[in-house]
Amino acid sequence: MNIGVLGAGQLGRMLALAGYPLANRFTFLDTTGHPSAGIGDVTVYTDQHHLDDFLAKVDLVTYEFEHLPVALVQAIEEVRPVYPSSEAIRVCQNRAEEKALFDRLGIPTPAYRLVEHADELEAAARELGCPVVAKSVTEGYDGKGQAVLRDPADAADAWRAIGHPRLIVEAFVDFVREVSIIAVRGRDGEVVFYPMAENQHVDGILRYSLAPMPDLDDSVQQTADGYIRALLDELDYVGVLTLELFQCADGSLLANEMAPRVHNSGHWTMDGAVTSQFENHLRAIQGLPLGDTAARMPTCMVNVIGQEGDPAAILAIGDAHLHRYDKSERPGRKLGHVNLVASTHEALMERVRACAALLPEAPEPRFSFE
Repeated sequence: MNIGVLGAGQLGRMLALAGYPLANRFTFLDTTGHPSAGIGDVTVYTDQHHLDDFLAKVDLVTYEFEHLPVALVQAIEEVRPVYPSSEAIRVCQNRAEEKALFDRLGIPTPAYRLVEHADELEAAARELGCPVVAKSVTEGYDGKGQAVLRDPADAADAWRAIGHPRLIVEAFVDFVREVSIIAVRGRDGEVVFYPMAENQHVDGILRYSLAPMPDLDDSVQQTADGYIRALLDELDYVGVLTLELFQCADGSLLANEMAPRVHNSGHWTMDGAVTSQFENHLRAIQGLPLGDTAARMPTCMVNVIGQEGDPAAILAIGDAHLHRYDKSERPGRKLGHVNLVASTHEALMERVRACAALLPEAPEPRFSFE
């Protein structure tokens, strides 16, 4: 089967690497003008001719990032099956729509307000109590399009800095840790869940993901499973879906945002789970049986950001698996990741710290269970 992928970055690259053993072929449609997959057949989309050429080659279509014109995805749906659907993209690229969906399904979120003017932003900051975080309703990712207000008087500056006509303002959450749940839904409605991961972000960019968590109560995993299943069923979703959450001191979970695709916090599954998120996404969209999502051993994903370390030194660490994206170095750019696996969490953390020491400017890994 020739699978069309909207987007041509590292997530598409890893989808292809997972699909070649299944005899899949891959054709990428790049909408940015800067493809970096370095694999498969890449078409840079600038006009209808390129789109027609892409559609003529593929049997079905998926995507590696959600910042796509909804109208484009809807047009493709008229010609080829698209998994997940354009409705999933429409909801996920608009934070107001996303919060409304969470509310409708009874999935708790931090208190929030929608604002359309700097004065409304100031009023929301006073009502919710500073600090608050203001985010653009659309087009924000990896910490972009956001500002933290520590005083309502910061509203005018924050409004100008974000530069978006509509913002969502969220109360700060006194959380113990940031976590994520990844699930996969097949074309027949079957759903499987990966163990939850604990995530460490710095400046809005994910640096570490670890799963399974050694101190996670089964009831918390089951709660997260219930939240994401509700989303999957409501959207009649096919493929991998990710839900990022805050876990509070009492164990409760508050939803932050969801991503309709394979996700950075699931990269650990490539070496730490029976079936990776990438293979399971491809199984789902092709109507194949879903694979086992169990963790083989404790695993931590370390993102390589901005500058690469010495590959030989990294690979000298026991059970280290280096995944490079074949990208040039640039501040803040995701260049690759390292998956570290160990039989115990104590041994794993030793390897994580050894790896972090080899990566320029890598932050100190900090996990709540230590």
